[in-house]
Amino acid sequence: MRLVIIARYDRLDPWAFLHGRIEYASTVHHIITAEEAPDMFYIEDNLIPVSRASHDEIHALYRKSEEIKCETQDKLKRLLKS
Repeated sequence: MRLVIIARYDRLDPWAFLHGRIEYASTVHHIITAEEAPDMFYIEDNLIPVSRASHDEIHALYRKSEEIKCETQDKLKRLLKS
């Protein structure tokens, strides 16, 4: 699944692009975390490719507050390709 999601975005990280950077995706982020919704672990609309730096940045935002986490999740959902 990881390879499918990364290939769908031509190996690019849309979160980094949103922030003015061009980075290759190396991992896939669960927008709604596996801890929150284990049933969404393999749902493609919950997965987005990101670089390691972006993944760390996103999780740091998730830890700031529930409001920032929800805002970040909304931004990520808008970046999804159908």
